[in-house]
Amino acid sequence: MAFTNPSDSAEILYGDSGDVRNELNSHLSVTTGGHYADENEIPGALVIRSLRDATRLINGYLEPVYAAQIPFAASGDVPKLLEKISTDIATFYVLRSVTARVGPVSDNKRRDYYEDYVKPPDGLLVRISERKVQLPELTAQSAADASSTIKKGRTPIFDLDDVKSHEVSPDRLDDIAGDRAP
Repeated sequence: MAFTNPSDSAEILYGDSGDVRNELNSHLSVTTGGHYADENEIPGALVIRSLRDATRLINGYLEPVYAAQIPFAASGDVPKLLEKISTDIATFYVLRSVTARVGPVSDNKRRDYYEDYVKPPDGLLVRISERKVQLPELTAQSAADASSTIKKGRTPIFDLDDVKSHEVSPDRLDDIAGDRAP
């Protein structure tokens, strides 16, 4: 959950320090024989600094595309996807910082927590900055528009709310054919 930077009340940080610590502990419990890192081994200040750096990295990718909305003025405005990305990148930053104690960051962790977001050409943040992927919450003018942005250009061919049948409806196929006809 996004929160105000404890060092700068004007800055909103994305992610959740508790989620970062949970990710770290799930990794560390495997690498350290069940031992979980506490405040002495991984200080909260390191987690907060990592979230700050992750947030600023994300903003660097988003500002050219969503200049009017970045940086966010309120924590409630931060899209959930950005919180997830920030938590992952911050987890990587913390793991990288404590390498001396827990060993090097594996290639899988580096890829999952960092490179999948920033490595060109397929990193998610790279694709957002190139306008190949849009964030519906930032593209839409209102909350009601966000869902229509997600569904733009798509027509369902079955009724998701039907609990008994998820079969393709011939009526819907006819409707689609009619909508697409010139």
